[in-house]
Amino acid sequence: MKSNNFTIFETIKAGSEYLKENNNEILDCFKESLLLMSYALNVSIEKIIVNYENKITEDKLNIFNGYIERRAKKEPFAYIINNKEFYSIDFFVDKNVLIPRPDTEILVDEGLKEIYRFNNKKINSVNSYSRHNYNGSDIKNNIAKNISVIDIGTGSGAIAVSIAKNYKYSNIEIFAADNSYKALNIAKKNAVLNNVENKIKLTYFNILNPNICWYNESSKKYGTDFYSFDIIISNPPYIISSDVGFLSDEVKNYEPCAALDGGIDGLKFYRKIFKLFLSAIENSVNSNLTAKEFCLLLEIDYRYKEEIKKIYELTFYGKDNKYNNSSKDYKYKISTKGNKNNPINITINFIKDLSGKERVAKINYGKNDN
Repeated sequence: MKSNNFTIFETIKAGSEYLKENNNEILDCFKESLLLMSYALNVSIEKIIVNYENKITEDKLNIFNGYIERRAKKEPFAYIINNKEFYSIDFFVDKNVLIPRPDTEILVDEGLKEIYRFNNKKINSVNSYSRHNYNGSDIKNNIAKNISVIDIGTGSGAIAVSIAKNYKYSNIEIFAADNSYKALNIAKKNAVLNNVENKIKLTYFNILNPNICWYNESSKKYGTDFYSFDIIISNPPYIISSDVGFLSDEVKNYEPCAALDGGIDGLKFYRKIFKLFLSAIENSVNSNLTAKEFCLLLEIDYRYKEEIKKIYELTFYGKDNKYNNSSKDYKYKISTKGNKNNPINITINFIKDLSGKERVAKINYGKNDN
């Protein structure tokens, strides 16, 4: 169609009809067509509405038609506009990274809550910390120490950047780790866009073949002990391999499969992360760091809560050990070579999301107020 024959409104309506005919996964085709027009013209929706009867230029029409064609083929909206809001922050995204989901925001909430606790901060609503109720004046103590955090499988950097941007102090070092250099490039872009690059270290890490290195031009490798981290955070892939093919076309045809596929039972990466966490604890004990405290935060599929419990039990107890769950917390006394009577407990708790479903598994070691 020629640009001088169509108004902006007519073009949006035609785009909506085309989406309706070709993409049955869109709930509101007119709204998406309107939003794509907003990006094509680079103006607000409000300005588009008041100029509905204006003619659209040919170059802008071509841009809009390109967007509509891509969306009709079920390419995710976020990839078309290269943007996704997460934790009230805009992130650049493309096909090399998973699109951040709202469900993951609770992982950021819990991460920030633990960081402030590690830093001996006192927050009024300690059991329900979120960006919506936090007030800097609630903090009673001064900055206590440096805090080291690693985000395993950082992807776009959504978790790492959100934590860095919402933690207002400089005594933090966040390792944004991934096994994809393309993903790390995007995480770097988002760290720079949000002015937190000074808090984040982009790090190559493959949990299936543990080996950490600085992410720089030479990719120089270095060794590190995981007990140097205070908090380990991860939103690992947890879709069962056989279920990947049943995901929506938007997901399975466009988002990176490696960021979705959790293996034959969806739990492959959880086993690896739990073993990593156990190794960190054992190494700290064997290094006589008896006062060391750790926290592990994992996003989970609420349907596999019991399976996560079993992995926890097998990792920290072994098949024949018993545990005390009288207070609905699982406790384990670390027993390692040379430290057989270490009295420090480890606990697991499950954090519910706003819909009441267990979304985060939180494991604390060395916390003395459970």
